[in-house]
Amino acid sequence: MTENQLIEEINAELTHSCALDYSLPRAELKRIIKRSKEWFYDNYQYAVEEQYIFLPVAIFQAAEFKQNNRKVCLPKEVMGVHGLVEARGGGLITHIDPDFSDTKLFGAEIFLAPFQGDNLVYRTAMFAYYDLAQAYVLDTVAYNYNKNTKKLFIKGHDPRRDLITTVSFQIPEEDLYDDEMFKRYCEAKAKIYLGRILSVYEFNLPGGVRINFDGIKQDGLDEMQQILEQIDAENAPDWFFQFRN
Repeated sequence: MTENQLIEEINAELTHSCALDYSLPRAELKRIIKRSKEWFYDNYQYAVEEQYIFLPVAIFQAAEFKQNNRKVCLPKEVMGVHGLVEARGGGLITHIDPDFSDTKLFGAEIFLAPFQGDNLVYRTAMFAYYDLAQAYVLDTVAYNYNKNTKKLFIKGHDPRRDLITTVSFQIPEEDLYDDEMFKRYCEAKAKIYLGRILSVYEFNLPGGVRINFDGIKQDGLDEMQQILEQIDAENAPDWFFQFRN
């Protein structure tokens, strides 16, 4: 769906398919769509999708990287960064077989090593060994990302390999306009603004029909509340952190 088609659909909702002789100016409808789009990209899980961005190591070896305070500018469609890891093949033991990596080696030491079921001390020592080994096999890079400036700040060590970045990427506008939740949100916003505008001046429709300004505005507010509650319910996390002392 294009922006023009979305505007026509919003106007059809406001005027009840031209049954009523009032609407919002086209410029105001475009502004509502723009503001709604910004809110959805920030708060609606289906307005973004997971993608990967490849950052060559040459970027971090260039002089501009230090001059820009260790910051890399990402595409404007990136709303969030969820992971930054070094791209590498074989493990620390430099074996030619990439499947025989350091991670598999440590996993075999923990889960395949023989031990007695009641030997809790031995099991604890094995997990302590695994925690310590992470310092040698950890391939993540510390970072910070600002969605307004679109700049990725490398906080950790200078990357020595190419980096793979996991990001939340904006879906195309046309796909967002097709989303039923987004269309309802824009229509609710339009009703709220229309109620505000019509309440400024006292006038009647042809034939002496009086407009219920508060009813239009309240209809939009009720619809908006339902949409926000549904989005909040759909955005519930499917994981949690468990801390153990």
